Amino acid sequence: MTIAQAHPGLMLVEDTPSLQMLYRAVLNKAGFKPFCASTGEEAVRLFSARKPSVVLLDLGLPDRDGLSLLTEMLQAAPETRVIVITANGSVDKAVEATRKGAHDFLVKPLGDVRLVSTVANAMTEYRTMSDKQGRDPAHAQLCQSTFIARSAPMREVQSIIAALARSSAPVFIRGASGTGKKACASIIHLRSARASRPFVAVDCALPDPHALEAALFGTGTSDGEAGASALHRVQGGTLFLRAPEMLPAELQTRLLCVLDAGVDPDQRSTRAPLDFRVICASRNDPQQAMQAQQLRDDLYYRLYVLPLTLPPLDARGEDLPLLAEHFLQDIATQEAKSFTRIAPDAKARLQRHDWKGNLHELRNILRQAVVLHDGPELTAAMLSALPDAPAASPHTPPAPPDLDHALSGKTLAEIEAFAIRAAIARHGGSIPRAAQELDIAPSTIYRRRNDWSDQDA
Repeated sequence: MTIAQAHPGLMLVEDTPSLQMLYRAVLNKAGFKPFCASTGEEAVRLFSARKPSVVLLDLGLPDRDGLSLLTEMLQAAPETRVIVITANGSVDKAVEATRKGAHDFLVKPLGDVRLVSTVANAMTEYRTMSDKQGRDPAHAQLCQSTFIARSAPMREVQSIIAALARSSAPVFIRGASGTGKKACASIIHLRSARASRPFVAVDCALPDPHALEAALFGTGTSDGEAGASALHRVQGGTLFLRAPEMLPAELQTRLLCVLDAGVDPDQRSTRAPLDFRVICASRNDPQQAMQAQQLRDDLYYRLYVLPLTLPPLDARGEDLPLLAEHFLQDIATQEAKSFTRIAPDAKARLQRHDWKGNLHELRNILRQAVVLHDGPELTAAMLSALPDAPAASPHTPPAPPDLDHALSGKTLAEIEAFAIRAAIARHGGSIPRAAQELDIAPSTIYRRRNDWSDQDA
């Protein structure tokens, strides 16, 4: 049974008769049998009557706003894979559509290979997800597993991950070193319809450009040599790119060609369409990298579609004891030690520390304690690698300084940092409450803190 036979419900919504005829011919030749609508009103009627699995939706309809039609379809049938089509100058609208739940987007003029491979991918993902839900009751429970988290920032991250896993659009994860960016990418992959396919990671900061090219694209022209590359090993799965702004310019150009055309133009003997999802991660701001001409602007818009920012560890106060206990059990098993719990004084000492290295630093501190001591309980005395936090002063705190004097001579960025830090202090370290007072999003504070960390490093 072909994919097209397994899912006869493909709807094409395109108001230009010549384009509708062209797309329909290409899809028919590939084995798909789309039914068509030329207006938003007709699309709503056919969608309700025939309940398609996949919809190709032109956002520029004469009688309806394409984004509102997308929302209406997904509210009626959230499992539907909607692929939006937009004109070359309206990429921002396509990006907005993916953030509203579109599976993927295509930019006119559409290449035949790209059109067919995108539809085939959407069909496959729909079928895979339906099969999992029908055959495996434990799958829904698996999809609930995510980071160890009780804090408000991580609960927000959990809800975003759930939405990202339903899409096939590129994701860009930001966060300081050690915040769990690769683990987050892996979770998105495992909760997606691509979970049964490979998750392949490539570090774009490799110092040797030839080794990087070989890792990502392969260097040979034979099928055997090309098969060792990440692009061919990841077929059907998820490609994780760490620090894509570090890719050399010529490799950025080649990657963009692959993402746009669905094939690698430099592998002449391997012309089969490439099907994978891209998830990127970086501690750097990709927009700043684009403005500094480190990242091609067209590649930036191809990769930075669904953003996600991970909070630093010191913003996750409620999570710290749970994370520490989880890491302790894991490390104790690796080191064949008998640690089973963390004493209250050790937990208090861990919570007083300023975790600039985030999860990496926490694991390192715990590993040193486990290696040098025996269990079953981890005590504060065993945390010799952890400096003591300064004791709180017993005296009455001094009156706040005069603002004119405190801010005199400071730049606007320094004044902003002063205001944010003061608000966080007033709310006992709670970033959500500080953000509410300042009338900004918590993610804005996390980004600013990442910037401060980068400048201090």
